[in-house]
Amino acid sequence: MKPLMLFFLVVLAGYARQNAAVGTGEIAPAKTAAAPAPLGAAATASLRAEQIRTDCIKGRRLICGRVLRMFPDGLVVESGCSDLLRPPLTESWVVPGTATTSRDPAVLELNEPGTACIGLVFLTDIPQRPKVNNHDYVVIIGYPAGQYVYSPAPNVGKTIRKYCAGLDTAVRSTCQTEADSSKTNFPVIRHVLLMPDREDGAIPRLLSQTGAFESTGDLAPCEGLVPYDINVPFWSDGAAKTRWMCLPNNVSSHNRKIGFHPEGEWTFPNGTVFVKHFELPIDETRPEAKRRLETRLLVCNATGSVYGVTYKWRPDNSDAELLSSNLAETILIKTATGTRTQTWYYPSRQDCRICHTDKAGGVLGVKTRQINRPVALANGTVENQLLSWNRRGLFEPGFREEELPRYARLAPADDLTRSLEERARSYLDANCAHCHRPGGTVAYFDARYDTPLARQNLISGTVLIDQGVDRARVIAPNDIWRSIAFMRVNTVEAMKMPPLAHETLDQRGVTLLRQWIESLSGRGVLAPPTFSPPSGNYSGPLEVTLKHPEPGVTLRYTLDGSVPTTSDPLYEGPIKLIEPTTVRAKAFRQGFTSSITAQATFIMGD
Repeated sequence: MKPLMLFFLVVLAGYARQNAAVGTGEIAPAKTAAAPAPLGAAATASLRAEQIRTDCIKGRRLICGRVLRMFPDGLVVESGCSDLLRPPLTESWVVPGTATTSRDPAVLELNEPGTACIGLVFLTDIPQRPKVNNHDYVVIIGYPAGQYVYSPAPNVGKTIRKYCAGLDTAVRSTCQTEADSSKTNFPVIRHVLLMPDREDGAIPRLLSQTGAFESTGDLAPCEGLVPYDINVPFWSDGAAKTRWMCLPNNVSSHNRKIGFHPEGEWTFPNGTVFVKHFELPIDETRPEAKRRLETRLLVCNATGSVYGVTYKWRPDNSDAELLSSNLAETILIKTATGTRTQTWYYPSRQDCRICHTDKAGGVLGVKTRQINRPVALANGTVENQLLSWNRRGLFEPGFREEELPRYARLAPADDLTRSLEERARSYLDANCAHCHRPGGTVAYFDARYDTPLARQNLISGTVLIDQGVDRARVIAPNDIWRSIAFMRVNTVEAMKMPPLAHETLDQRGVTLLRQWIESLSGRGVLAPPTFSPPSGNYSGPLEVTLKHPEPGVTLRYTLDGSVPTTSDPLYEGPIKLIEPTTVRAKAFRQGFTSSITAQATFIMGD
């Protein structure tokens, strides 16, 4: 046996002889202080254990040290050598900080609770992931100081003490342990929002009545709300969004955890609530000036589905009121030269289900490829959000940390370290994949990022509705005019996509898709001609001019509504119109794909 280990066994054996009830769960009085009371009878053991767990969580009690022996029911951890506990350490699962020198554990716990208790310890109920090896350094969340029993450690030869003591002061000054980091970012989830488990239940009329916020006017979230962010947000007309999640209480229970999957959708226990808050910038000269618009709650209900509700904020920001139907509001926006208006659409409960379908899993955005991203923790450090949730024990099953680099991660539009293809496909995943997937809306393509590009039927994929465009495709290589996906994102007219709560053009998303399409290998494509003057009502006869930016292009047109071909009239000068007419025109050039048909209708007379 190693001298160091023998030393601690001798010390603890001597300490054990001072007690009259070794192995019985009772602790005899120490010479310097009264011993703590026993845990109690078996009938109250489970209640006492829960109280201990709660106290531990509140006090953030930890223990760290080197693993000496491993057994099926626990670990023997040597935490008494301060030299071993000082960084830097190379073999580490969770890096500990420094520790004080060894002192009498009983005296330390009674007189200085929360201080590092040094000695040899036996720990049960150890975390199953990641794997622990001999001589690893570990930090384990445990019982608070003063709560302990005696347990025999097999094959060690002596009865040793099973306890967990606070190590906050030991680790705080040198490093932020990974266990501590997860605790800092994620409060213990003991809170359940006051939302009914069915949509036809009694839904609170005010946001303040849901329990989501400790102080509604200050947007101070309740203890149980876990903040999160995603890689690529759904376009919401330029609004800034803040997100939280609240799992049902008792997340240690198997059916109270998130069903984790590396790909596809996660599953969530009934009673999970997602909170999303929307604020709109209202002054282009001061980006920080925002107006509170709405806060939406999405509830995983008792039927295995979801329902959503919208709370519209009062003008004084004191509270938000439940909407019974959808609503459109005109918002005044200050600009550098004056003002403009923007329409904001508040969705109804029925609207929520248009996107939050059962086929899409009900919950959108909270999945591996979106949550897999760095986030800033409350203590100022940065950590991978997916990894933090895994360490916090929110998943069932969890994953091995070495697998993280293999998990997909959506690419934000402005992340120039990722390819155009990755960023464009990520945008389509976030904005289209909840409907455009197998079994979803009637369409031929799959917008999910997890589906390999070759199987998505995106590039050169056929479309159901061609919008009157010849040779239309979902994405036509190097041809934005025949790319129906691009056409529908690049408009706020009736054919717009997404079709709901989309009143303002997503200029950055449009630019991203345009760049990707134009980067795809394909024959040169001519832009369609333009008309001057444009379509409209005119008081009398007029002359219409066709224009095109490319030199050497031939323009042909028709006045009977047919699609122009190379056999139709050649445009050589202004077209004179004396009666209501629809003019259609196309551009042609050798070596290029002809343009799509451009069309303008002119109405003359009163």
